[in-house]
Order: sequence, then C-alpha cells, then structure tokens
Amino acid sequence: MKKIIILFTTIFLLSGCSYMDLEDLAIISAIGVDYDNDKFKLSAQVMDTGQVENGSMEEKSIIYESEGETIAKAIRNFSEKYPKNVYFGHLEVTVLGKDIVKNKISDTFDYFMRSPEVRSSGFILISEEDTARKILEPQNEKPNSFASEQLKSSLEGATKRNGSVNDITFEEFLSNYLQKGIDPVVPLIKLNENQSENKSSKTTIENLAVVKNNSIKKSLNDEQSIAYNTINNKYYDIVITPKHDGKPFGALLLNPKSKMDVKIENNKLNVNIKIKVETKLNELDEKIDPTNPKIRNSLNSEIKGELKKYIKSLINYCKDEDVDVLGIGNMIYKNYYKDYDKYKDKNLYDIANFNISIDSKMYRFGKIRKGAA
Repeated sequence: MKKIIILFTTIFLLSGCSYMDLEDLAIISAIGVDYDNDKFKLSAQVMDTGQVENGSMEEKSIIYESEGETIAKAIRNFSEKYPKNVYFGHLEVTVLGKDIVKNKISDTFDYFMRSPEVRSSGFILISEEDTARKILEPQNEKPNSFASEQLKSSLEGATKRNGSVNDITFEEFLSNYLQKGIDPVVPLIKLNENQSENKSSKTTIENLAVVKNNSIKKSLNDEQSIAYNTINNKYYDIVITPKHDGKPFGALLLNPKSKMDVKIENNKLNVNIKIKVETKLNELDEKIDPTNPKIRNSLNSEIKGELKKYIKSLINYCKDEDVDVLGIGNMIYKNYYKDYDKYKDKNLYDIANFNISIDSKMYRFGKIRKGAA
C-alpha cells in the first residue's frame, strides 16, 4: 500500500495538485455489495491516509457504508455520510454477498458493465453463505489490515499453486458473461468457522461456482476445478495424488499447455482436448523404483490417467448441470455460425464426442537415496 501512496502523491505533484487534493480522496481498494430490505448496501474498504507529526504519511483501513435503491445511487450516497470523495480507480476486489447472489445478481452485473466510475480489472469473489460486509470487516487483531491485499494475495497464490480456484477479474468475468455459448465461473469465498485470534486469515477462498441465467449453479469440486484450470492453462504448478499398485503418490504438474477445438462433421459434434504438461515426482513409496523404465512409464501413465479422470468428471458435471464452462457453444458460434441455432439449446456435453489427449513429460524421478535422475 505504501507504493500506492507514493504513486498517487507523485501523480498529484506532477499534475500541479496540492497534498490537500490527495487528502480529500477516499481510495477504495475493495467493495462489498449486499442486498437487504429492497436496498443495495455497499461496504467500501478505504485506504485512509493522513499526515503525522514527523511529516510522513500514515495509512489505515476503514469501512465506508452506504445504501440506495440502485448501486449507482448507493455510491453517490457515500457523499452524504463521509467528507472525502470516493475514488474507485484502485479497486482490487469486488465481493458479492449471499443476498445479491440470490436476488439481484443481474442488476449488479448490469451496473458494473455500464459504469465508468468503477474499475473492472479487479478480482471478483462471491459469498454464498455470508454478507460481503462480514467478508471485508477488518480482523480484530489487525484493525489497520487491508482485506483487499489479503484476498488478492490468497486468490493469486491459490490459483498458481492449488488449481482449485481461479483469479478472475470482473472484466474477464463480464466478458464471458456477455458472450454467447459460455457460462462463466467465479471463485467462492467464505468465513472460516471458529475463528481465533491466531488465524492468519478469517476467510477461505475455495472452488469455482458457475453463473448461468443470472443464478449460481452448484460449485465444482477440487478435481473438476483442477481440470478446468488445466484446460485454461491457469496455474503454475499443482499437486495431484494418483495411485500405483493401490498406493497414492505425489505428482507435481507444471506449466500446462492446453488446446481445445470443436469440429462438426457429418452432423456429429467432436471436441478435441490436447494437453501437454510437465510432471515431477515429489512423494513416493521407497519400495517403488522410478529409475526402472517400466515402472516410470507406469507412473507416468497413472498420472495421465488421473488427470483424464478429472477432465471426465468436469465433463459429467457440465452434462448433469447443463452448463458450458469450457465454451463449446462459443466455439460453435464463432466457427460454425450457421449451425449455432441448431445447437444453442442442446446439452452439448451430452451429445458431443470428447477426445482427450494428454502428453506428460516426467523429469526428476530418481530415488532420494540414489540421487535424482
């Protein structure tokens, strides 16, 4: 946050503005959107700045609250309660509360699509169980902490290293939301149960939920989320646990490079998914010798089989929930425009023939006591 303060100070000095101009701004880094009693209720995390005795600038986090019959009116109503002008140019996180998800999600998306006031490149999170206000409330033991920094850091870290979530910006989400033939996903956030003062974070970001027809569908499980992120090349490395001779082992998947295409031939819909991934063994029973080419090939096949199982689980999820998270319909719309009307109302995952090809390159597979290969 100090870098942001320095940046803003520099901008205002270069533009000929005084320190008072910066002091008059309430810089919003996160906003929560709730709905209650027929009103939108906003909770804005403000990066509050002030000057201390030695002339340096002090930063702290406070919550501005406002309400209105529309989001636009609620934002304008901030000025009735607070002396500073709210500034959304540094918005990093938007949290949608449980009642927004149930009742007003379409109106919320409509505002963010139209509004020039709110920066849409920040991340989006949805809470199915709690209000956005509770999510953004500073922790008691850290009254000056910035929830936006914690949420952003957790989201980016989980995307790169866990594979079960996805750091989706509001701009990316709205782009998919507006396109034909694709149902966008969004990560879920919830409060940790039995919070204690020693917890480093009061929230958990978990799995992905699908938005279709202005409603939230059942969330993907870990395996389905990993499959989605593998196909979309959305992580750096993750760990999966296939089995060899009935015993689980740890396999690190790195740098996925996936391609998907759709072919319509002889009135048949074919979906081809090709994945290249690097793998590394990071936990293995000492009785298993991966330096043996036959065993190593078996381990590699089991890794590919495990990943293929995840992808098939994702396909079955889309079939059962009648959603299209991979954008098969969108590919038909772009590449087979004349055929789109014939397919747009069908369950594509029920009628498509899926061809899944996985190329796994294994390295560093040696036994620890004998040295890595």
